[in-house]
Formats: sequence, structure tokens, C-alpha cells
Amino acid sequence: MAKVLAMLAQPKEAPPPLENVEKKRLEIPYITKEKKVERRPVRLIMPKGATCPMPLIFVPHYEMGEDAMELRAYLQKGWAVASAVEFDNKYNAQLTDDDLVFNNAALYTLRNLPEIDRKRIAVVGGSAGGYMSLMLNALQLGICCSIANCPITNVYFNFYRYFVEANQLNQKAIEEMSKANGQVEDKKDRQPLDVMKSVMGLPLPFLAGLSRLFLPILQNFPNSNDMTRWEAFSPVALAETFCNPIVISHFTSDVLVPVDQVSKRFTYAEPGDSLPVNFSSRLPEDIIGKLGCSLEERLPEGETRIECIPALEANEDGILPYAADKRFNLNIYDEGPVEGYGSHRIQPGTGRIDDTPYLEEMLSITAAKTNVLTVEKLRLLLERYQGKSVQLPTHEGVDDEVYGSLNIYRKEVFEELSEWKKDNGADAWRAVGKELLNTQVDATYQEELQNLMEQF
Repeated sequence: MAKVLAMLAQPKEAPPPLENVEKKRLEIPYITKEKKVERRPVRLIMPKGATCPMPLIFVPHYEMGEDAMELRAYLQKGWAVASAVEFDNKYNAQLTDDDLVFNNAALYTLRNLPEIDRKRIAVVGGSAGGYMSLMLNALQLGICCSIANCPITNVYFNFYRYFVEANQLNQKAIEEMSKANGQVEDKKDRQPLDVMKSVMGLPLPFLAGLSRLFLPILQNFPNSNDMTRWEAFSPVALAETFCNPIVISHFTSDVLVPVDQVSKRFTYAEPGDSLPVNFSSRLPEDIIGKLGCSLEERLPEGETRIECIPALEANEDGILPYAADKRFNLNIYDEGPVEGYGSHRIQPGTGRIDDTPYLEEMLSITAAKTNVLTVEKLRLLLERYQGKSVQLPTHEGVDDEVYGSLNIYRKEVFEELSEWKKDNGADAWRAVGKELLNTQVDATYQEELQNLMEQF
């Protein structure tokens, strides 16, 4: 643990300031669960001289700093880059409610800017941002492609089951340390170094520090037995609604977001030597239904490529592996079993996996060719059009011109479905609509859907 912290503390040479770029600050309005209009800033960086409208890389949830090598690589390609700024840890606690609405609102705003080519927008995120990338893929139509690194795909497992059980291990260690000291420490008087030393003594130190930021998410699930609600906010249960190509990269050693929820094939049977032998990062067998499956199991086999890659390759500069003829690419880097001192991986990587070739190929194809409108996606979009979305609740009587209102939801859905119909033709539109109607047994609702689809 001390070695890892020392590596993280090594000073890094600051890259030179960005040159020949234009920066814009956008204040994104959205309606919160408290039915209030709030605004959060997004920074848009565009290369000067690039042809407009230009491709956009949207980084959801977390901020991509100006010193990020990825940012500079994207700008060199002539792509605009947008991410939230002034990030606050409270947004982690809002991952499945207000933060989810905000990121959808940000995408809605960005895709309607005159500088941006709405058919060439890619979403790239990691960890909680990887979760958000997958949720945007599930909820939106018109994204060209997505990249999710170490994403949370199962909020029920990751937050309600795994985090809670892992923290019980940390809590037991805290109690034992207190007994050994013969007294309970006064937390108010502890210095940062004292806190660091106590955290380093825990079985899962990084998880102890980060999990508390996310556990308030459980408030969005007041009935823990309501599996339908858990499914609504878990990408693994929304796999049928993924409509554009996705590349996912994950590590077998990930102790924060266990790889089992992405693929069960490459999870080690036992943890590493730093953890008790009975510690498990696997999906519990008592979870049934969609939430008991890995994402690999939920994706269409013929359209999915999965590869286990030696972790050494993640420490060297290389190209993001993918198969262009597969909609879904899963890269699992074998770093050995889960270790308590790890985070998303056992040790910080020393190389950079270049994702620009994948993005460049997908952006050249454009969303007009990469998007697939499934029956499940159409159903989800029409629910939002009706004001019945679970993930993006409708708030009427607040402000009809702000994201979160029925008026804006209808504009959004109408624009995206109309674009898809224009790109794919009326026959393709009718075929998907007919398939959706055939799944309905309620004649009244079937007629309602028929009338809705005629509006597009």
C-alpha cells in the first residue's frame, strides 16, 4: 500500500498549456428530484480551424482535465471535447438520479450546438463515468459509439451487496484495531497523516475511502426488494436497449468494480493473498434474473467479441483492441486476482491505450450507420415521450423549457426518432413499430402506441 501511494505521489511534469483552441463554458439547466432548476457547468474545448460541424467526444460524470493526454489526442484529431467541470463528490451520491438527469441534459444541449455534428458524437467514461457512458447508450439514440472503462454495470450488486459486505470486513478491522489500542480514537483530533495510517491498516483501504461517497445512492432504492427498479438503473439489465457500438475495458484485479459483473469467465476463484480466503467479489448465486447475469451473458453472442489480454499490455503504449465487425467489444486485462490494496487495478498503469483509432473509425461511419433501433429501445423512448420514464422522471409545472420537463423530453425523443427514420427509411421504422405493437396484449395501449408512432 505504501508503495502504491508513493507511486501516486510522484510529481508529474505538467504538459504545456493548450494552444490553438477555443473554450466555452456552458451552464446546463436541469430539473432535480426536488423539482428545482439547477445549473452545472460543462467545458467545451474546440480546436481552432477545425471544420464545423465537428465531431464531439463527451466525457460524462467526471471532469477530463486539460492535462489529460487523451484530451490532447482528441483535439489533434480535430474533435471537440466536452466534460463537466467543478466536480463535487456529492455528484457520486446522485449517480442514479440528479447526476443521471444532468448528463442526459448535457448531451441534449451539446448535440444541438451549431458547432457540433450530431451524427458524430462519442461518449467516453471510466468507473462511475463508465456507468454513465453505458446509461447514456441505453437511454439515448443518436450516439455514434461509446467507450466504458471499468464500468459499474450492476448497481444492485456493486452498491447494495458488494460494497456493504466489503465494508463489513473493514469495520471488523477497525474494531480490532481499536481494541488493540485500548481506546477509541477521537476522530475530531486526528491529523491527515493519522487518518492515512489507519486507512492503510484496513483490508480494503481504497474501497473504504470511496464507498462512502456512493452509498447515499441506496436512498434512490427505498424498497431494496424492488428488483424492477434496480434493473431500471443497471446497464446489465438494459442490454437490449444498447443501440450503438461499445468497447469496454476491465481488469481482473478490480476491487472497486468487480469484473464478474462484466464477465464471469475471467474472475479468479479465490482472492489474492492480501484478503481472507472467503472474501468474494463474485455475483452471489442468490441473485436471479437479469441482475444475476454478467454483461457478457446479456449481450447478443454473435455481435460480441470478448478477449482476455495479458496485463503487461496495459502497461505499454498500444492501440485499444477491437473488432470493427462486432457491435460489442469486451477487453479483460488479466492482472491476477483481486487484492485488498488495489483499486480498479493492482498498480497504476505506465502506458496509454490509444482509443483514437476506434473512435476515428466509428466517427467516420457516423451514427446514421452505427445506430440500431431495437424494440426495447423504442419502448424506452416512447415511455419518456409519454412522461413515464423511470430513469428520467418528468416534472411538470416547474419550467417547460428545461431538461426534465415533458416538453423537452418530447422534443428530444421526436428529434432522435425522426433522425433515425430519415437515415433508415420509413419501411425500417414501420418494421420496428410493428414488432413493438405485436408485443402488447393490452388493446387500448396498443392503440395509444400506434397513434404515437404515427407522429414520427
